[in-house]
Amino acid sequence: MKKSLMIVALLLLISRFGSAQLIVKYGFNIGMTYSNQFWDYKLISIDNPNKDYKLGLAVFLSAEKKISKVFSLRPEIGYIQKGFKNNVEMTSSDGTSAGVNKKNVIFHDLGLNFGLKITPFDFKVVPYAILGFRCDYMTSYKDIVFEEQGSGLKFNMYKSEIDNFNKLNLGGLIGIGFEFNDLTYIEFEYNPSITKSYGSTGLDIKDNCWGIKVGFNLNKLKKK
Repeated sequence: MKKSLMIVALLLLISRFGSAQLIVKYGFNIGMTYSNQFWDYKLISIDNPNKDYKLGLAVFLSAEKKISKVFSLRPEIGYIQKGFKNNVEMTSSDGTSAGVNKKNVIFHDLGLNFGLKITPFDFKVVPYAILGFRCDYMTSYKDIVFEEQGSGLKFNMYKSEIDNFNKLNLGGLIGIGFEFNDLTYIEFEYNPSITKSYGSTGLDIKDNCWGIKVGFNLNKLKKK
C-alpha cells in the first residue's frame, strides 16, 4: 500500500511541474470493471470450466503527451479490482450446501497502462481509440471461505491456486472513447491477458477484463 501511494504521489508531482513542457493533459478517471478468469483444464474435461463475471472498481491517474495531430501517448497508473464470481457449489459431508456459489474472489491490483491515443477527427465531441498494453501487479486478494457445518472448520476455496499465481501479468489495452470539450471523457476498454496468471501441466489460468470509466482533465478544468 505504501509503495502504491508513493508511486501516485510521484506521478502527481511530475504532472504538476512538468505539464507545461511535456504533458498537454493530466487528470484522473474512475470506473467499473467486469472481470472473470479463463480456466483451461488440459487433462480432464469439465463442463463450464471458466469462472463467471464480477463487477469491480478502477481508479487511475493519467497524463497525455501529444506527438502529432492524430497521435498522443497516454500513460496511466492506479488501482484496478479484478477477480471472478465463483460458479462451483461446495457441499458438506451431509449433502448440505456450503453457500459459496455466486460469491466473489477479488484481486487488488496496481495497474500501469501505456496507450497510444488515436484522434482522427477534431470535433466538439471527439471520438478516439486507444491501443496499448496494461501491466498488473497483484498486491493482495480476498478468497472465498466456506465452513463445514458438521465440524465448524473453515476452508479457503482457491488459496492453493492463488498463492501460486504470477503476481505480475501483461495484457493488451483496447479502447474507444468520446472526449467533451477537452474537459471530460467516457471510455470503454477491453483488457485481454497476454501472460498467464497460473500455468501447470494440468491447468492454465488467464485474466479477462472489460471496463467503462469517466475521466477528467484537471489542468483543462482549472482554466475554465
